[in-house]
Amino acid sequence: MRPLVLLCGSFPVVAEELLEREATIKRVAIDRDELCHAITDADGLILRNMPYVDDEILNCAPKLKVIGRFGVGVDNVDLEAARKRGIRVVYTPGVNADTVAEHTFALLLALAKRLRFWHDALLKGEYRLRWTEKSFEVQGKVLGIIGFGHVGRAVAQRARAFKMRLLVYDPFVSPEIASSFEAESVSLEELLSQSDFITLHVPLTEQTRGLINRERLALMKRGAFLINTSRGEVCDLDALYEALQTGQLAGVALDVFPKEPPDVNHPIFRHPNFIGTPHVASHTPETLDRMALVVVEQVLKVLRGEDPDFAVV
Repeated sequence: MRPLVLLCGSFPVVAEELLEREATIKRVAIDRDELCHAITDADGLILRNMPYVDDEILNCAPKLKVIGRFGVGVDNVDLEAARKRGIRVVYTPGVNADTVAEHTFALLLALAKRLRFWHDALLKGEYRLRWTEKSFEVQGKVLGIIGFGHVGRAVAQRARAFKMRLLVYDPFVSPEIASSFEAESVSLEELLSQSDFITLHVPLTEQTRGLINRERLALMKRGAFLINTSRGEVCDLDALYEALQTGQLAGVALDVFPKEPPDVNHPIFRHPNFIGTPHVASHTPETLDRMALVVVEQVLKVLRGEDPDFAVV
């Protein structure tokens, strides 16, 4: 009998066709109640960012063998709950690194070149501002990269082309690896105090939740820029807004938010030195296809009784 695999959320056709060669597919909405009902007979589950798969949902899944995370982070899966049931959790590390790095650098340049400000000024007929307002160069500036996995390293490669000096903080990466990317491994405090631009590329864990708070913002060089394309809960949104208001931060760009979709009534969304995108750093057709194909292959390996290449459980 062919295994049943649930697809939760949108899924590229090319990967769906691959999955259908060995499994029966059932699509389910991003809804806890529907998922709990459908998962009763499922052998596999593939999902993206939502919903959160916890003990309650897994209690409804006596046949489940594997959860495939369409993406990099696995913070929407209760790993301990999966582990105690013998359910494998697979994901797609590194597949989206280049496109997220591109998006990160696009945000960095948009902040440095004040693209939102200049666009609005032009449309308002304030052409004269070109004589009094200024943008910023990135060459020669210090870029601090917090988290030096696949995405952080892809950002470093792009930053070198812009002749930036690179600082790295990642307690799990050796100074030798950082040096191989022409970056210097430093403490978090050193990075915060020396960097002109800071970009975040960490997973969401208990150690990284709220990593950028009021205390750490106070350690930053006044007038620095902050970019986050990792996980929204890494930053305190209220603290970021306060830092923009005081000038401690010259600009903030976020692709991720503590709650998604975010409450756009928060004052940070109206700040002229803020740029936001709706968690789309990896949303290119090429990357979505690659991630889907990888997660399908990992799920099928588990269902065949083989060892997956990319598993966290």
